Amino acid sequence: MYSIEQRVFLVLEYHRLKESPTATRRSFQARFNVPKGPDAKTIRTLFAKFQRTGSVTDDLVGNVGRQQTAVTPENVATVSGIIQQNPMSSVRRIASETGLKRSSTQKILRKSLHMFPFKIQTHLAIPVRAVQQRVDFANQMLTMIDSEGFDVGCIWFTDEAHFHLNGIVNKQNWRFWGSENPYWCEAKPLYSPKVTVWAAVCSRGIIGPLFIRETVTSERYVAILEQFVATQQVLEDRPRTEWFMQDGARPHRTEQVFRFLDEYFGNRVIALEYPKFTGAGMDWPPYSPDLTPCDYFLWGTLEDIVYPKHPATLDELESAICVACESISVETVRNVMTNFILRLPLLCQW
Repeated sequence: MYSIEQRVFLVLEYHRLKESPTATRRSFQARFNVPKGPDAKTIRTLFAKFQRTGSVTDDLVGNVGRQQTAVTPENVATVSGIIQQNPMSSVRRIASETGLKRSSTQKILRKSLHMFPFKIQTHLAIPVRAVQQRVDFANQMLTMIDSEGFDVGCIWFTDEAHFHLNGIVNKQNWRFWGSENPYWCEAKPLYSPKVTVWAAVCSRGIIGPLFIRETVTSERYVAILEQFVATQQVLEDRPRTEWFMQDGARPHRTEQVFRFLDEYFGNRVIALEYPKFTGAGMDWPPYSPDLTPCDYFLWGTLEDIVYPKHPATLDELESAICVACESISVETVRNVMTNFILRLPLLCQW
């Protein structure tokens, strides 16, 4: 091993002596009074390393001699073969099978094979029967629109959603900058106070929100419907033309509810099991939150408006929801209804 001083001397002398290893070795022996100096290969390697890195130290792996790399055609082919057999193989497992370092495996995957670890998404499994019901509903609606000139803007789409007082918190943004760990802990209640919000959406706008703080039962749901009908009949300028839609929640599918809907809407009802009870109307397909504007538009919009205000009580939460609903323009709602039509052909492609 040679000291830093000796290495610097070798590099400078080798350059001064026109890259002559023999002359450099003799100068080295005279300068440091040693009987034997470095051989020609050592001198050339040290000088080449200095040209490549600007340093004569060897504290960095690969600085001395030829750079070593695990990214060889053979290793790339091996890793590619493992991925083709099992695309869900982890970097750790691939590295274990090939004998490569994990960093080298990662480098091969990203830079040589141009692969990235995509996160697998999960969704609710839909029964085959429900898939067919969704397709049948879409075809029926499209037929009504194309052949009968049906206006989907006259459908009142309704739904409920729970709004919790603690809102939605992104813990990734919870940070405390300091020189010491404060060991803070945010207390989270086991059961956050909540309110159930009911609303109806059609091209005319929004009726609601209406609030329920207790468990939704058939009786409480009918009370909500009575308030809705009272408002809807005032707005309706063409009697007996508007439709009513509800999902298949258990409190919605009772004789009391169906009789109420039959009295006010007759065959202009889209609800799960309603045709079975009355012999009229349309079935709402189960597992279809992507088809109701309340789910794919209203609830998310309200959350974005309400929770940044940090309501402290249920009264404040309800007030904020009311203000948020009033801020949604009729033009926006009409665009949302148009989006419902665009979603129907996509179901027919399943």
